[in-house]
Amino acid sequence: MNSKHFLVLVFILSLFAPTIVAQRANYLFAYFKNNGEDGLHLAYSRDGLKWKALNEDKPYLTPAAGGEKLMRDPCVIQGPDGVFHMVWTTGWRGREIGVAHSKDLIRWSEQQAVPVMAHEPTAMNCWAPEIFYDDQKKQYLIFWATTIPGRFPATDSSGDNGLNHRIYYVTTKDFKSYSKAALLYDGGFSVIDATIVKNAGQYMMILKDETRNPVKKNLRITESRNATGPYGSASPPFSPDWVEGPTAARVNNEWIVYFDMYRDHRYGAVKSADLKNWETVTDKLSMPAGARHGSVFTVSDEVLARLLVAWKDCLDQKPEWYAGDEAARIAGNVLLYQRESGGWPKNINMAVVLSEQAKAEIAKEKSADDSLIDNGATYTQMAYLARVFNATGHPNYKEGYKEGFIRGLDYLLKAQYENGGWPQYYPRLTGYYKHITFNDDAMTGVMELLRKIARKDAAYSFVDEARRARAENAVAKGTEIILKTQVVVNGKRTVWCAQHDEITLAPAPARSYEHVSLSGLESVGLVRFLMGVDHPDERIVEAVESAVAWFKESKLNGIKLIEKPDSSFPNGFDRVVVEDANAGPLWARFYDINTGRPIFSGRDGVVKYSLAEIEQERRTGYNWYTKAAAELLEKDYPAWHLKWAKRSTGQNARPHFLD
Repeated sequence: MNSKHFLVLVFILSLFAPTIVAQRANYLFAYFKNNGEDGLHLAYSRDGLKWKALNEDKPYLTPAAGGEKLMRDPCVIQGPDGVFHMVWTTGWRGREIGVAHSKDLIRWSEQQAVPVMAHEPTAMNCWAPEIFYDDQKKQYLIFWATTIPGRFPATDSSGDNGLNHRIYYVTTKDFKSYSKAALLYDGGFSVIDATIVKNAGQYMMILKDETRNPVKKNLRITESRNATGPYGSASPPFSPDWVEGPTAARVNNEWIVYFDMYRDHRYGAVKSADLKNWETVTDKLSMPAGARHGSVFTVSDEVLARLLVAWKDCLDQKPEWYAGDEAARIAGNVLLYQRESGGWPKNINMAVVLSEQAKAEIAKEKSADDSLIDNGATYTQMAYLARVFNATGHPNYKEGYKEGFIRGLDYLLKAQYENGGWPQYYPRLTGYYKHITFNDDAMTGVMELLRKIARKDAAYSFVDEARRARAENAVAKGTEIILKTQVVVNGKRTVWCAQHDEITLAPAPARSYEHVSLSGLESVGLVRFLMGVDHPDERIVEAVESAVAWFKESKLNGIKLIEKPDSSFPNGFDRVVVEDANAGPLWARFYDINTGRPIFSGRDGVVKYSLAEIEQERRTGYNWYTKAAAELLEKDYPAWHLKWAKRSTGQNARPHFLD
């Protein structure tokens, strides 16, 4: 290539250079909590410093191997075969380590207790095993700390309780046959918690000097040209004393070494570009509370996406996702949580990975009377089961998903009052639970689902004709009760209260801070439901037009709600209403029925007229303002009016929004 051609190539590459984006790493941290009795926990990070627990900090795998059934010091790597391999400490005493494998970090193989030190009858323990893939020899290296009494007499009195550890190892290519354990590192001192990283062609072993007399308990580093050694003399300490469990990750061309500051009950870290010169970054590090000795590794976007799926996102996945293993796993959870009544409880992330113990505990709650329709409960689970039923190719699973959906449908049909309303809870009809509940779109959520069934929506075509007809009747009755409960003030229709008395239909209170009022939030969902009625009669048109007029009259201009950082509060912020002439309209959650003024209340139940007057816990712990009506007025209502209102009334009236 001559110089002219080279310059042309450089120029062409420069055109594309701005579009080249560095691949973002997804870091995972595998750790244990307490004594390791509940199993494997995972957290993730984008920058290697701020870590967030996954799975609500519940374990992904509970220990089943070894005599003590613990899962301490988990170390996870992904092999060249794409499979994740994990080793861990199964107990304080014993001559085995735990081994398991997974393709997705969710479903795991049968756990094995591999007796790596069985040939050493006096070996006291196998602590903190780590696993490393030796790409030179195409094999896995598993190494750990063991004390063999009398093996290294010169340092017998230097450790804790007569323990005097050295690092041993085995190799394997298939996790079926293992080499005989051999000594990997003896630096002339008691050592535990070794980990290996490859840096600039060298194998760097980071380890803990376990010497207590005199106190060391710090981290040092040694290196070798081969993963299996020999390793040279250890460096001077580069960490504080009284730390353990080092693990390392390459982050932005620097190494971060994390360590368990077990006396301080927190994690610490240092970073280095060359593994020789170190900077402390503990003050920038945030780890899940209670995290103990673990390991850091990276995963693909695909793997992380599966781990990040939460129940709130389960109806927003791509169509093909519902045919996959992860969707089926979550559907299994949904069926497990379904009560004997046919309904479901609320505020449960049904996408979490459940341990066998957790599943057994949930199964015991089958007869609980906590089924309800608040916060999306029951109708959301039903919609999810329908999607998985329609997508899955497993006939055995399909019937279970269909059965669960039908039981939920029967529950909803049974829970409806004769007058057309639904209580919040059923069959637990006590206190405000028995009121007709519009709160948090409970009843509208149920009716939207039933309307799709009644209209023979393809997603619910598996519902039999008898139940479809019952759903159609339920929607008709529910629509009637919506019309009957619309609050009339001075002869003028307005909107709705968040709940209404199930007998008198009058606006009713709920919790101490949820007073009889006009709702600026729940009424939006009710109007949208009425707008979804095909060929609405004059009563529905009047109800919608009246509600839209109320929303227009009740909007609050010139203010906005902000979250103001304030370290004096437990959650670190306050919510404050400030003036802003350019702010879009807001609506209060609650309005006094007679005066139309926004109202607020703390747990003392006293009505106030500004957000600032109630306690900070309620100011920041409840949604007192909403923007939900803005889209209703700007988009939904004009389109509806043009389609239906003119036909139903025979008038050429302009929408209220356009006045």
